[in-house]
Amino acid sequence: MSHRNDEALTRAGEVTALVPQHQFARTRLAQRQQAILEHLQRGLHTAGPASPELNGVWQHLRGDWSWVVVLPSQPDCSTADFARGLSQAGTRLSIYPVDFVEAGPLDVGSSTRLIARLGISGAEGWSGPDEESLSSSNHAPPITKTVVALESPLANPLALPVALAADGVVLCVRRGRDRLASVRETVHAVGANRILCCALVD
Repeated sequence: MSHRNDEALTRAGEVTALVPQHQFARTRLAQRQQAILEHLQRGLHTAGPASPELNGVWQHLRGDWSWVVVLPSQPDCSTADFARGLSQAGTRLSIYPVDFVEAGPLDVGSSTRLIARLGISGAEGWSGPDEESLSSSNHAPPITKTVVALESPLANPLALPVALAADGVVLCVRRGRDRLASVRETVHAVGANRILCCALVD
């Protein structure tokens, strides 16, 4: 009698083990999807107010890139607020995580560490919206994009290697305040082909 009961329990165990596993898999998937939705909603709430201008700049930067630097065209100007706002716009509009880095006054050590942390991409690693990527077919887009607020290379020459290591440059020009000569010097320093976008800011 006990032998039959054991068999019955074993069969019941086999049957009940099959049904919950499928249900558990669906539950786990639903929980994972819910967690992703909550993460996206938190990102929308913490990303700050929407700005059509910054959204436009971000859309202009579409393409496979890992990190870009935001440079002022005038030596005595900071791009931290603009770069932070651009990263927040990217958080709202990109499927990838977007980081913001404020590269304060650079010395040799901090410049080297920043390049080592973010990598050397250069112009070869970035394919614009209308360009075909020259990389192999197994190339995967970056997991995280990073926007770096950088000093003017006219004020600190150590900013130049960082700008050249990035995938490209967003040049900020203050409307009616920045001198045309400084804009030209900055473009000449980083190279016109490295500038992905020029933003007029008030």
